[in-house]
Amino acid sequence: MQCDICKKNYLFLHFVGKDNVCNNCIAKYTVFKEIKTTSEARLKKALRAFDINSFEDLKNIKEHQLEKLENQALPKKAKVTYKTNRLPKRNMLLSEDAQDPMSEMDQFW
Repeated sequence: MQCDICKKNYLFLHFVGKDNVCNNCIAKYTVFKEIKTTSEARLKKALRAFDINSFEDLKNIKEHQLEKLENQALPKKAKVTYKTNRLPKRNMLLSEDAQDPMSEMDQFW
């Protein structure tokens, strides 16, 4: 795939909004210098927290905004729960098979 900024072909690119950007361009043009050497955790957190639609929006992020972001927690997303049709475990204990689990195995001895 081709980087939209430097126009070189790379195997791995980051999708920043609508742009495909390589690690070299992110380290060169933004405040995320550590992406080239250590990790991309700060970049991922910034992509989730800020409204970034293109690489230009990422370039506009300042260091003081990142420091504020590191000190605050991201808002929790809504929790999704699923309804199941399983019987509760207490009903299983009342059945006859649950009272003597070895009865079927004893027949084969």
